[in-house]
Amino acid sequence: MGTWGTSLYANDTTCDVRGTYMDFLQDQLGSQEAYEKTLEKLREYLSDPDEAPLFWYALADTQWNVGRLIPKVKDKAMEWISRGGGLELYENSKVGNTGWQRTLDKLKAKLDTEQRKEKKISKKLNQNLWNIGDVYAYQFHTDISKKYDIFGKYMALQKIDEDPYTSDGDLVMRVHVFDMLFDAVPTNDDLKEVRLLPFDFLTSDNELRMSKWLFSDKKRSYPKNFLTFICNAPIPANKIRRHILTSDGNWDSIERWGLYFEQWRGIKYETIEEGIFRYTRPE
Repeated sequence: MGTWGTSLYANDTTCDVRGTYMDFLQDQLGSQEAYEKTLEKLREYLSDPDEAPLFWYALADTQWNVGRLIPKVKDKAMEWISRGGGLELYENSKVGNTGWQRTLDKLKAKLDTEQRKEKKISKKLNQNLWNIGDVYAYQFHTDISKKYDIFGKYMALQKIDEDPYTSDGDLVMRVHVFDMLFDAVPTNDDLKEVRLLPFDFLTSDNELRMSKWLFSDKKRSYPKNFLTFICNAPIPANKIRRHILTSDGNWDSIERWGLYFEQWRGIKYETIEEGIFRYTRPE
């Protein structure tokens, strides 16, 4: 188990418990069923003396936050708090020990207050909307794009893969973008021979990030009114490099991608091998 601080969710276990329970609620399971399935899925935590208290802390806190705190869960969390559960994780750190005790005191006070009214949980968002090979035109339409002088223009992006998004097997789209802006929705023929747009700045000599994950934090983020399907086409070979999830892969941030068009205007690069590129720095 990894820890990186003394706050309640500064460790792998509590994050896993919170995420698992919320996933079941987002699947529209009832409170009791979500609780039981969380117990079933993460049962190994309960047999570990280091992780058991963290399990009950996170579950109690999460249930309180969404207005679904089960008395048994509260009792378990309170019992572990009274025993100082988790303090041994910081026994070699005086500061950490003190910080974790403050976290437990805060959680105890919270659980002793009247919990929130039951909160409606929205259905889990589908992050894997397109077919692999689908090409869409996106029209820039917000004030952010005016900064790059591309308001009203179109860029073409293609889904090239789908990667695991959660431990439950949910998938997220990975896309690349064609390095050309258009005044109208482009055709497939318009995209032939157009290079791909790097999602990196000029900081390294031989590796460029050529794709991004695209995901949504909320349903209204998906800009369906500004997306036009072009075609489903073969994916250009030798242009893919995997990367981690970053905040600028959120649909809410897509207007900021205009910066990459500006950054790479007039700069040449060539493919050396799979995912490895070489480019010429401007003078």
